[in-house]
Amino acid sequence: MKKKTLVQRLHRHFSSRHSKKKVYQMVNFLISRMRDALLSGEELKVSGFGSFRRRGRRILFKPSKKAVNRLKSEVKRSKMYL
Repeated sequence: MKKKTLVQRLHRHFSSRHSKKKVYQMVNFLISRMRDALLSGEELKVSGFGSFRRRGRRILFKPSKKAVNRLKSEVKRSKMYL
């Protein structure tokens, strides 16, 4: 998903409380803080999604068990309809 799409979806959900510009600023803030944490060597954990850590110049991602199980169940469901 591109950042533009994420901003559009979040704005649709929160349009009664936040302008599109404000949602864009919040997404940029979140992404910049995540980037800063990884660049400083911190591990980044997103509950229910996974964790990111830096190893040299690489960023490693390890999905959470919850995310893996959701993906597996979606794959099984999509195969049923083929």
